[in-house]
Amino acid sequence: MKIIGLLDCDSFFASCEKVFRPDWADRPVVVLSNNDGCVVARSPEAKALGIAMGAPFFQIRELARRAGVVVRSGNFSLYGDLSRRVVETLGRWTPSVDVYSIDEAFLDLTGRFCDSNGRLRGSEGAAENDGGLGGWRGLGDVSGGDLGDLGRIGKNGGVDWREFCVSDERLSAETRREIERTAEEIVETVRRWTGIPVSLGLGPTRTLAKAASRIAKRDGAATGRKFALLFDPEERERELKRLPVGDVWGVGRRLLPAFWRLGLRTAFDLARVDPIYMRKNFSIVQEKTVRELRGERTFDSKTRPEAQKSLQISRSFGATVETLAEMEEAVSSFASTAAAKMRARKIVASGVYVYMSTSGRDPNAPRRNVGLAVNFARPTNSTPEFLSAALRLTRTLFDPKLAWRKAGVVALETVDESVAASRRFLFEPDPERPAERRERDRRLCEALDKANVAFGKNAVFFASDGIKPRWTPNARFVSPSYTTDWNALPVVRAN
Repeated sequence: MKIIGLLDCDSFFASCEKVFRPDWADRPVVVLSNNDGCVVARSPEAKALGIAMGAPFFQIRELARRAGVVVRSGNFSLYGDLSRRVVETLGRWTPSVDVYSIDEAFLDLTGRFCDSNGRLRGSEGAAENDGGLGGWRGLGDVSGGDLGDLGRIGKNGGVDWREFCVSDERLSAETRREIERTAEEIVETVRRWTGIPVSLGLGPTRTLAKAASRIAKRDGAATGRKFALLFDPEERERELKRLPVGDVWGVGRRLLPAFWRLGLRTAFDLARVDPIYMRKNFSIVQEKTVRELRGERTFDSKTRPEAQKSLQISRSFGATVETLAEMEEAVSSFASTAAAKMRARKIVASGVYVYMSTSGRDPNAPRRNVGLAVNFARPTNSTPEFLSAALRLTRTLFDPKLAWRKAGVVALETVDESVAASRRFLFEPDPERPAERRERDRRLCEALDKANVAFGKNAVFFASDGIKPRWTPNARFVSPSYTTDWNALPVVRAN
């Protein structure tokens, strides 16, 4: 059996804003997107006021004034550093921490509770663990019936849950208490050491851990218990019946209407569907999701329900951009950031897409949305190569007669570095960038990344990014970068 956890930071951006402002502890806080456009994060107090995610700031401005809402511009250097501190804190319990997003991380706690063979210490039941399935058998293994009939399986009166979700190894009372003590310790220590409130879900698979974290977040305010477990069939049946199918990891808005038409309302409904049916009618990802809900491990750090296929960096400008030089500075900055992020995530892009648009608010001004893409001969995350291609596209797209309000750079068809490295070519696909030049660029990017980690973001950058660009987004309500800027350290003065 595996003991997998998913730690989710509660209202993360808003919580970060409160860490260094204890006087805001009980006040509603909202964080705005780039250029102070719309709400991207809300504290629980702000949610209680009915402020919607994505609400344009101008629509809530008066409500914020009347209700005493704290409004902050996005401060991503602060959020990124506090995220790093949360992850470092998790290393106290396990070295196996997989950062899923800025506010979520998976952690493998199996070694704390299982022996070298993956058996729970003091577990009930004598059957051997099956290794790949985590002690749970799938419906296709035991029912022997016609599994293609979704209606028979997905509705009441069909196959009994325990027929296809049978545990060969249950948590003993002692092990459960130990896991719960550890979960409570993790939640409390992260909150005390970083100031960030978190929810923790635990289960035998990543999908169940993710579901458990949603349950912990949902019920935590009422119960005071900020963790949840989904191991034994009885507790999984009870809780998955209460979890909407749209809250299952990997079931996005695109799939939800189709699932509803099939009568799938809850996570429990989805878990009862034939996995082969899901693969044939949807995808192998949805088959794996069903199996994960039953306790079979099919996702890990390399295989996720929503594998990243692209990476986008875009901004709305603080002032209109009307010269090619200014647009090149903006696109150069976006391309440099995208390349650095790809290297950090160990992925490479097969192509790059650059787009730009004018404002749609002025009815008298011409409106344009333009974009171009180009493929690389070899997938890359090299800043010089990525930057060169993006700037060529920018010069082709730019029209000096228009007042541009937004631009973006998209890394297309991203894949793992290891996958790209395994590809072999009969001939050199890019004569302009022979092996010597690629190796030089690699060393340059490595030195660039090390310098920016050691001395702070943008300590070293390409001159094409600009020194004092005009296009930078408005950030009228930005908080100090307390943890990454010496000049922003709080000062205590004695009377």
